[in-house]
Amino acid sequence: MSTPEQNTGTTWIQEVDEADIAQEKLLRDAEEIADRRALAIARGVAESGRGGREAVAAQLGTRVGAVDKALSRARGAAQPGYLPFDLLDRLLSMELNEITPLTASQWRAVHWLVRATVVDVTWLDDPASLLAAQVEEAELEGVDTAGMGKVIRSWSRVQAIAVLETLRQNDSAEVLPARG
Repeated sequence: MSTPEQNTGTTWIQEVDEADIAQEKLLRDAEEIADRRALAIARGVAESGRGGREAVAAQLGTRVGAVDKALSRARGAAQPGYLPFDLLDRLLSMELNEITPLTASQWRAVHWLVRATVVDVTWLDDPASLLAAQVEEAELEGVDTAGMGKVIRSWSRVQAIAVLETLRQNDSAEVLPARG
């Protein structure tokens, strides 16, 4: 008789880890959305001028106290300036679409290596070369590490960071562009 782990290829620990990662992402997203809402309310109050708190509360169908709470949150929120809040995610996605892709098995090998590697600020100078070196030093059965290293070295700084961040955020290589 087979166990659920044998059927899916995933252990319950991996499922818990994946759920924890997804929950952390949801919490970050919820905080970001709450900040964006608070900043929009603050902008509405500023645009309304004198009596703005009351005017915004009336427009939103809420109490002035709720508007005051949003104003308090907006003071602590990062001001987005003129750039969209999801600019970094968009940039990383665009860069991933332009990299020289690896095969699915090669991506899994990179994912395995990245999970076991401490990536810190020293990686900013040349992340592609550092990642390529990690790949080339690894003894990966059935994988052309020299060829992988050459492809990885061809990535730009931003593309290599996009790969590292995507692997960190998703804890899966399945989201990376794979070739046949």
